[in-house]
Amino acid sequence: MSECLAEDRDIARTFPTAIYVSPKFPEEPPIVYRPRGKVKSPRKSTSRSKVVAQLRAQIGTTIFRLLVTAQSEDQFSELRKELFPQFVDLSRTISALIPIPPGDRSDVVETVFGELAKQFTMDSWLLPRLRDGQDEAQFCLETLHRAHLLAEDVRTSLEKGTLPPESRESYCASIASEWWSILHLRCMVFAMRHKIGPTDDVLLCLMKGFRHSVLSYAHAREAMEPRYRRDYDIVDFSTLTPSDGDYAPDQNVTGV
Repeated sequence: MSECLAEDRDIARTFPTAIYVSPKFPEEPPIVYRPRGKVKSPRKSTSRSKVVAQLRAQIGTTIFRLLVTAQSEDQFSELRKELFPQFVDLSRTISALIPIPPGDRSDVVETVFGELAKQFTMDSWLLPRLRDGQDEAQFCLETLHRAHLLAEDVRTSLEKGTLPPESRESYCASIASEWWSILHLRCMVFAMRHKIGPTDDVLLCLMKGFRHSVLSYAHAREAMEPRYRRDYDIVDFSTLTPSDGDYAPDQNVTGV
């Protein structure tokens, strides 16, 4: 984890978090979403669908495939440094082209994480190469899910003014770590779907990057701390503290 913390600082320094927008997840290919309400003309729908398909192909070919086929840890790291901003921009563009009413966004996120969990469970190609790989991947995925939901709560609280401006720095760090974790997650899923076998060093890099889901949650938790502290302040814990007598040892019990 100390390595992740050092890498996390490098991410924040190299890629300023202020430019990031929270991931929305509908760009995940397995999700086929048809918005409710008025149906748009077939021409517009077809045109948009073609653009989304082209962008998905681009992100797969120019980012995921290049990373999972890197021949060494050094090559992977250099490519990742170059491609990470492109990944964020393409993902945000794809998300913007898929119209999702605000009330349905949480359903999409739940569906995406559910589908990814199934893929990890069924995978016999990639994760079994790592000791306890499937268990660790599931843990990272669940943590990423919690981090995303908590970060969304932080964003809403910042917009409403129920969190102080000081929480924004931790929020931005959470979003940066979330995007970083998602990049490695998407590369792993790409390798599973296309039966690509990364080198052992690259596979370890992918899992290491995926672990940043833990840091994303920690940063979001830190951003939310002022609200938690305010909630704690209204509780009189003195009424819940037992008296010293409750801890008095039983005189009939002899020590061992």
